[in-house]
Amino acid sequence: MTKRKVLIIEKASELFAENGFDATSVQDITDACGISKGAFYLSFKSKENLLFSIFEYFSDKLIARMGGLLDLEIGTRERFELFFSVQFEEIARYSDFIMMQMREQTSPGNAEMLALINELRQRTYKVQERLLLEVYGDGIRKHMPDLLVLLSGLIKGYIEIIIFNKDELNYVELGAYIVERTDSIVAGLSEPFLKSDQLIGYRVNGSNTMITADELLKDIELFKHVVKDEDLLISLDVIKEELSEKNHRKPVIQGMMSNLKNHAGTEALLGKLNLFIKSMC
Repeated sequence: MTKRKVLIIEKASELFAENGFDATSVQDITDACGISKGAFYLSFKSKENLLFSIFEYFSDKLIARMGGLLDLEIGTRERFELFFSVQFEEIARYSDFIMMQMREQTSPGNAEMLALINELRQRTYKVQERLLLEVYGDGIRKHMPDLLVLLSGLIKGYIEIIIFNKDELNYVELGAYIVERTDSIVAGLSEPFLKSDQLIGYRVNGSNTMITADELLKDIELFKHVVKDEDLLISLDVIKEELSEKNHRKPVIQGMMSNLKNHAGTEALLGKLNLFIKSMC
């Protein structure tokens, strides 16, 4: 993502949070950024397209921070605590924007947005699953769907406090507190209630790979519903065909990925493809 796009996203999110989405004009955004309207439209097709990009930008930052935890040379419990702290920090940072979105119900409700939400949910589940297994061992694997639901409910309650009450909580202490509560939940597990196919966005693949070919195929299919550019559709179809083969040809996928870079709104998909490519090494 270019520096100009990041500037527009950051300034626009502040204006939307302060004045509301409808009350903020493209002129307001360009004035705040010190750019022309022409420069704005070179980066974003419309204000609605910008709104989606803000969601995408925030989601990518959260995913990157969560993924980075796996590379830290720290204890497993500390890593698990940071997993929760990071989420609360990012939510707090953009709480005014989130509040605006909830108040005005401004959400680009299309297949592309649904794909973004599904991606964030999947990636969060995958990191959380890995951390749970690191801390509590492989014996909890059969309980994973229930654990993810229980922890999601627990986290949601604190997120609501952060957004609606504007309370400045100590996120480090809160992360440690949630891990302690997780200890109690794990200690009281008996028989699993949920099956993996009952949990939205969760798949058991038995590997350490963060992104699978099946996930990418479904994401690409969702993304195609909102794509009109013929060249982009052709590139997506070539990638789909390659991912459907047993032996993926890395150079072919990378060649088509270079075509995707020329189109707006492909950053999230490119990020997932890059992770998949790295797993092939």
